[in-house]
Amino acid sequence: MYAFSILASLLAVVSASPAPMPDGTIGVPEPTIGPCTDSIKPHAHIVATPDTTLVAGLQLTYDTATSGRASLTTGGYYTLWDFSNGGVAVKPDCGPTAPWLNIDPVATEYKPLYWNKTQITTNWSASYGNDLVALETKQYNTTSTFIACKRLSVAKSTPWYLFLLTPTTVPLASAPSLRGFDTTTCVKTRLTVELLTYPFDL
Repeated sequence: MYAFSILASLLAVVSASPAPMPDGTIGVPEPTIGPCTDSIKPHAHIVATPDTTLVAGLQLTYDTATSGRASLTTGGYYTLWDFSNGGVAVKPDCGPTAPWLNIDPVATEYKPLYWNKTQITTNWSASYGNDLVALETKQYNTTSTFIACKRLSVAKSTPWYLFLLTPTTVPLASAPSLRGFDTTTCVKTRLTVELLTYPFDL
């Protein structure tokens, strides 16, 4: 009985071993990387530029305190991005693409940027290593200039809230879309999509 048990154990080991390849070598399966392994996928921020602006280096993100307004902070999205169909969206490693960065279609000047589960804006031009550009529409010409402003009710620290700057003669202080914001804090900026990097390169 003991000898039979040993024989059965040896047969189990042999049957579990990798099958020989045609050349007689043992084939070892290559390790695979799961689709949700964040640490091995490249990511990028969208940051405020140039270096001379007061908000330089701050990163684009979602502000939960204002129901999804686009803002700049020191801890913004570090992710893959979806630039399909003239859009800009967070592209998580797991799950569907969302949220999408949209331009308020109602405001006539100083258009607020906000995040939504669905894509509304389809005239973004964006790619890694380049500025975010809003292409020409019936309402405004092509522009890559934004303004970042503080809310009246918050401290002087971040976040800064983002608006697309379109040609207008309306003073900041008189713009309906800027009610509730401290227009004396507003600064011009661009938004630049960084080149992709791996998390362990930082």
